[in-house]
Amino acid sequence: MLRLAVIGLGNRAAGIIDAMREVEPDVCLVAVADPDRRRVEQRLEKMGIDAAGVRDHSTADELLEQADGYDGVLIGTRCHRHTEMACKVACTGLPLYLEKPVSITGKQLRQLALAFKGREQNVQVSFPLRATPLFSAAREIVAQGRLGTINQVQAINNVPYGGVYFGGWYRNYDEVGGLWLQKATHDFDYINHMLGVRPLMVAATTSQTIYGGDKPGDLRCSACDEQDTCSESAKNQEARGDNGGMAMDNSGEPHGTDHWCPFSETIRNQDAGSALVQYEGGVHAVYTQNFVTRRSAGKRGAIITGHLGSIEFDLFTEKIRVVDHHGDRVDEISVKASSGHAGGDHVLASGFIAMMRGTGPPTADLRDGLLSIAMCLAARQSAHDRTFCPVVLPLESAVPSPAPATEVPVAGA
Repeated sequence: MLRLAVIGLGNRAAGIIDAMREVEPDVCLVAVADPDRRRVEQRLEKMGIDAAGVRDHSTADELLEQADGYDGVLIGTRCHRHTEMACKVACTGLPLYLEKPVSITGKQLRQLALAFKGREQNVQVSFPLRATPLFSAAREIVAQGRLGTINQVQAINNVPYGGVYFGGWYRNYDEVGGLWLQKATHDFDYINHMLGVRPLMVAATTSQTIYGGDKPGDLRCSACDEQDTCSESAKNQEARGDNGGMAMDNSGEPHGTDHWCPFSETIRNQDAGSALVQYEGGVHAVYTQNFVTRRSAGKRGAIITGHLGSIEFDLFTEKIRVVDHHGDRVDEISVKASSGHAGGDHVLASGFIAMMRGTGPPTADLRDGLLSIAMCLAARQSAHDRTFCPVVLPLESAVPSPAPATEVPVAGA
């Protein structure tokens, strides 16, 4: 039996535990630390786990007092507490499954790096996109050299459920750190994993032209007198048959006919963002995210362009398209996955099971998580300062210098 302890049994943590139990029935949830015991009992019942067999702890410290009774720990708290809880687990030496974002501030990032210095492979970061069968197939094609020398990545994340970041608890910027840290952390990671070179600097910008406004911060849809005319009212969402995620929260449970007003004066999340990332060796990536996209306009993937060819993949359509630049060959590949995050969750589950058994490394370790967050923090700072920002890793003594920019003559100069 593999004994798993969980700090924060939210919807995401429950999904990963379900994936682990599907991969390996010997995984047994033996302890939970979560302040909302009623919610825990409801979730355990939904998961088909007898609550009587799961020890209930009021705090993480109390749970970790029995660390010798676990084979691994999973952290699924709200985002602003990921670093704090991970640092507590670091003292036990147990394999850790850590939800993203691993940190939401530079101070937290340094704390986390120090806590696991030299033991980064003791942590598996929840980066399912790099683990999906679709991405793995695309990466294998690139690794075979079919594209030749790569000069650019164009990545896109059009989120059809983006309302969740404006109508539910995800709108709390102080808890989530903003939408670079919530969404781009995944995309930056798979770009890094594809290219295999160090990101050096980021220039970014954001828009908040749709959501936000002058409505009170505590206004809920049911208490508003504009339900007939508001495009995001529960009434009009139901009429068009798509709530765009506005009526869901992180627990996976619907708000029903109610949600917080997305046109609130307290909204700090961007509804769109774009970043330009310079990598070692001269290649660059362009990344865009949009949270007002709906229905079949949803898209998540990238075009990677090289001298010999291009490859495009999309997690929504589950398709890869490879075009040879110097010939007539075009390959279209379909990679189906029925499980969570396009199959990535089950790969992560298998990786963590191997870690608990001591038979394998993590699918994505803490170094990957730290690098991705360093990029997100650089993007957040860049959008604020309107300048290029270096990607600074915690504990790094010097920032690598980018290659000199290619000079382009200016007409008339």
